[in-house]
Amino acid sequence: MPCKYGLLCYQKNPTHHQKYKHPTKRKQEAEKNVNKKQKLTAKDNIAKKVPSPARKEVSTTKKEPEFQTACTDNKTTQLSIPDEDDLSASPENVRESIKQKFLVDMPEDFYSFWSFCESLSSNKPEEALKDVGLLLVGPFDVLSGKLKKIKHRKLSLYLIHWRYYYDPPEFQTIIKGDNSKQYHMGYFRDDPQELPCFVACNMAAVDCTIKPLAENIFGAVNAYLEEMKEKIDPFRKMKVAKIQTSLQTWAKEKNFTLDRTTPEMKTRDRKVVTKSFHKAGIVVPWNKKTELGYRELLETDANLKKILANILDSRSEVEKNAHFGKLQPIVTGANIATDECDFGTSLELGIDLFCFGGEVFHRTALNLLQTGYSLLHRNEFIQIAEVKSQIYVKIILICNKIAV
Repeated sequence: MPCKYGLLCYQKNPTHHQKYKHPTKRKQEAEKNVNKKQKLTAKDNIAKKVPSPARKEVSTTKKEPEFQTACTDNKTTQLSIPDEDDLSASPENVRESIKQKFLVDMPEDFYSFWSFCESLSSNKPEEALKDVGLLLVGPFDVLSGKLKKIKHRKLSLYLIHWRYYYDPPEFQTIIKGDNSKQYHMGYFRDDPQELPCFVACNMAAVDCTIKPLAENIFGAVNAYLEEMKEKIDPFRKMKVAKIQTSLQTWAKEKNFTLDRTTPEMKTRDRKVVTKSFHKAGIVVPWNKKTELGYRELLETDANLKKILANILDSRSEVEKNAHFGKLQPIVTGANIATDECDFGTSLELGIDLFCFGGEVFHRTALNLLQTGYSLLHRNEFIQIAEVKSQIYVKIILICNKIAV
């Protein structure tokens, strides 16, 4: 059975290579030549000035795209995706169609919010909140019909659709905001088989912090509008108030709470074993009696960040290797914890490396995430992490080569 990632396969596990067929050396050389031509083509489309990929976002927005992975300044980046079979025909049921493409179920407030936006703008519900700087994206593009005309319906493209640089697999963008800070809202879920825990926001151009807003999308947008009213002039405040009143009325009629914190969110907070770099917290099964499921990393978050920063700031390979030597015991400790059934430790370190950013950490982060998610039976998150890692590594390589 051929490996769907082909030449880009990063797996070194012997079991993987026994199960899947990979390209021969001669075929690899031919594919390398094709990739060179693709990179030359990308040179005409990539932004002239690209921020450092170590800690900043990578611009991957198309002006009129089929798929988008982030939104910055309407620059275009051409990407070649690993070969794989297209998805089968979309199910007629819209809920099943979204599940097919994004591997997760959407909650009731998602569909009700779309109906609410239709009541505001029947022609383009996705733009119903444009006056307050918000645009419905991600899985909403299935409801708007934007994804119906896609020629190559590859699962990998759906899995990174409107995912920003710092978005972990647990965080799924549903609303786009300010471009300069790359503000966006999304559902956060601990397990792909479960419904979201809450709606949160992130500013990818600033940092990796994921801030919980409310239990559902109505509460999140209401919180956004409340904060917005404090910063705008009286004239705009009247427009915002009108939209907010409509939102609050709809939520009340449909029995959606607008509370910033709910009993369910508090219950989830008590299950958090560690905050991690993105601050939204990680939840894994943990037995209080046996203390199995999670143990702390060998270093504090502050010390870990210093080590990672030193690696990125290294001026030579010798210096980089020396700093990597301080990271290796932490990785080894996480692997030992995994062997002893503390699966949350590998997941935490993988998330931390992912959130810190930097190509040099991608392979280690992905290995840790694959291990953690696999043992926690969160395989859908593995697929998202794998595809996103490949795409962003490729973007960074292109940017480093042709950015001026």
